[in-house]
Amino acid sequence: MASVVAGAALLFGAHAANAKEIFKVGVIASYTGAFATWGSQFQNAIEAYQALHGKTVKGPKGEEIEVQFVYRDAASAGADKAKQLMEELVLREKVRMIAGFELSHHAIAVAEIATQAKVPVLIMNASTASITRGSPYYVRVSNTLPQWGAALGKWSAENGIKRVYTIVSDYAAGIDTETAFHKAFKAAGGEIIGSARTPLSETNFSAYLERALQAKPDALYMFQPGGAPSISFVKAYVERGLKQAGIKLLGQSEFAELYLPNFPDDIVGTISALHYTETNKLPENAEMRAQLSKLFGAKGVTDIASVGAWDGVNLIYTALREVGASADGLTLIKAMTGKQLKSPRGPILIDPEERDIVQNIYIRRIEKVDGKLQNIDIATVEMMKDPWKLENPAKK
Repeated sequence: MASVVAGAALLFGAHAANAKEIFKVGVIASYTGAFATWGSQFQNAIEAYQALHGKTVKGPKGEEIEVQFVYRDAASAGADKAKQLMEELVLREKVRMIAGFELSHHAIAVAEIATQAKVPVLIMNASTASITRGSPYYVRVSNTLPQWGAALGKWSAENGIKRVYTIVSDYAAGIDTETAFHKAFKAAGGEIIGSARTPLSETNFSAYLERALQAKPDALYMFQPGGAPSISFVKAYVERGLKQAGIKLLGQSEFAELYLPNFPDDIVGTISALHYTETNKLPENAEMRAQLSKLFGAKGVTDIASVGAWDGVNLIYTALREVGASADGLTLIKAMTGKQLKSPRGPILIDPEERDIVQNIYIRRIEKVDGKLQNIDIATVEMMKDPWKLENPAKK
């Protein structure tokens, strides 16, 4: 009997040693409502990355770690919804990490939960500059709005645009990019002749655009969350006659490749600043785009949500190889910071002090290429840190 028990124990021990460890990641993003595209874009990129690179990664001791993703719909709702989903994922699903977040107020809302639960939060989009200061458990792989606003403001003033009217969505991200654009544009010699802020989910912009038209600026600078609000804004810009009046349009992620089929050719010449241009020739970009197309066909179009999720999974895998699945939250965070990665967008660095992204920002112009609207890079700001953090250093 003793030999049987001993044999069983040895067999069980061998099985346990060879068993895969499970590392669960909860993804909070919108699959319904005004920002519904974000959830599917995140999930498609995650699935494409795992289809190409596998669902398992070897830890520091050679152990097999299976990375599982659990998805929850934030439904384009308020901050309370994000907190509810975070609590459910941590308490019921026992996830070891949370990822996603297309909207800044969703990411900001879960800071206290992340800190109390000691669960890392990997931000794949939410771009308000101050977010990563909210908890030591935050790390961001997307961008900050001041990176876009400052880059575009400076470029615009240096390239013949002297008078600008701005209209942005009235929440933290919109105010962030507005502030950065204003500061950089004025510092480079430009003049802001008017501004307005719109409700977060606004889709009727006629009155705002009429006031901009009457102000007769050289250009209109916009920020609206990608989806129904941004599409409605751009269409209204054309319909209200601003294009015909010679008022240039300046923006950011509103002009991602995903949204371009919604727009008429009137937006040719539109200038935007972004950290990812879909038409770049990098091998990492070709790989991601090919994989998404292979798995999802026409729905495999890439955008900043795709590259944020793709790089996010890459960063998770990189950290797990270094510290393993049993590492505590702060150890995982430390393993993700200081890392330099080759991304479909270009080179990226996760700042070890701020746990935030350092990357190229590209100035792009929309052109008609082979019968399709495309973003074409015309200038690059190399390895840009978040301007807001440079102006507001963390207290030691």
